[in-house]
This record gives sequence, structure tokens and C-alpha cells, in this order.
Amino acid sequence: MPSSSTLIRDAIVERLTAQDWLPIKSIRRQPRPQIQPENLPALLVILVDEIETPEDEANTGPPRFMSEVTIGISVVTGQNPPEQLDADLDDLVDRIRSHLLTDPTFVRGIDPSKDECDPERYPLFEAVSKVRRGRLFPQDGETYFAEGRLEISFLFRTHYEPVIPDVLEHIVISARPSGTGAGTPPIGLMIDIPTT
Repeated sequence: MPSSSTLIRDAIVERLTAQDWLPIKSIRRQPRPQIQPENLPALLVILVDEIETPEDEANTGPPRFMSEVTIGISVVTGQNPPEQLDADLDDLVDRIRSHLLTDPTFVRGIDPSKDECDPERYPLFEAVSKVRRGRLFPQDGETYFAEGRLEISFLFRTHYEPVIPDVLEHIVISARPSGTGAGTPPIGLMIDIPTT
């Protein structure tokens, strides 16, 4: 099963594919060394990084973390004067951000109408913690092109429950008079506590 960060990345790709306002010729999920002019405009959606910070006190109980995953979205366009590229990128990056953050199927809560085993029942993330945008105008190449960047950070919880090969099924407590040792027979009280 894909990780939560990969599910978020794939959900973004799914929501940006085949949009009339986003005229792209290629969509990539992994960076490649070069984009050829015939592949422009191009969209790149990648996992930039993921940071896990302890949810409560560190080293208390099973490891529980708040995960912050950053997804990078890059739109590369070209073959226009730099002023036009700048305006086009500004518009495209605004539309991408708005499209994602106003889509109720993307920023959803729990859907009680779906079965508990259906992954579509649960939200992809708990919160959007940061949005960062920027632009690049590379100087090398045979034609003008520019890149608009959008980095969105998402928060969700990650738990690592311990693997216990021998499950504790019950506990038996025997009572002995105070001050006596293990060799003293228990008094007639026995408590059996099931753990399940």
C-alpha cells in the first residue's frame, strides 16, 4: 500500500490532470534532467520531503508522530517573451493553489457515508501547514522558458505500534500476608484479570 505522502501526491496529480485552464503536454512524478521544448508546458508533482516530529513527549509509549510532508508542484512554460511568461506563471500557480485548496474531495473530513474499510472515508491529511511559491527564469537554452513553483506542506499523524509476538492474555495475582516471603502459601484470595 502506498504511503500517506504518496497518496497525497497522487491525489494532486489526479486533480490537475485534464483541466481546461491548465494546458500541459506532459505530467511527471519524478524529476528528469531536461525538458524538451516540444513537451512544454509541463507539470511536475513530486514529494519534496517529509519530517516526523514526536506527537507528545519523545520516547513515551509507542512512537507517535506528526508528519509534515511537502509536495512540490512545478509548471514549466516557454516560447513567449519573459513578461508574458511571468504573467502566465502567476495565473497558473494561483489557479493550481486555489483549485486544490477549494476542492472538497481533496480537503475533506471523514465521510460517514462510506464503509470503515474504504480509504475514501478518511481525510488525506489533517491540515495544510505551509504554502510557498516562487519562480525561476533559467538563462540557458535555445528559447525563453520559465518555471513556477508551488510547495504545499500537509500534516497528518503517524503511529508505529509495537509488534508483540507473545500476547499477554491474562494476569493472576496471589495474595500473601505482609512481611512473608515467596515460600509462604498464598491466603485463599486469587484474582484473574483478563487483558482483552
